Amino acid sequence: MDERTEYWWVRHESEIQPAEVGFVGGIPVHFRFIGTAGRVQAEAAELIERLPAPPVSVFKPQASSAVAAPSKPQKSGSWLWFIGILLLIFVVQCSGPIFDAIK
Repeated sequence: MDERTEYWWVRHESEIQPAEVGFVGGIPVHFRFIGTAGRVQAEAAELIERLPAPPVSVFKPQASSAVAAPSKPQKSGSWLWFIGILLLIFVVQCSGPIFDAIK
């Protein structure tokens, strides 16, 4: 038989709470209030309204990092940064005399 678990609002002993309801062949068999440990037979409760399905993760689970090859550190732009910093220092140090020479 088809066994499944759904989430419903359940009335039990004049109290309405969300519960996890176990179905067998489309018939509720037992329920468990969210946050509690024990199960209660379904005859002792009344199903009020089904709760919406829980949200599904949009992101795919990441593959294990042990399986993936270790990535190399990026060094392609390191020389470009070095030359850029040296050029910036040169411009700051020489901007006064260069400006005077152009003037």
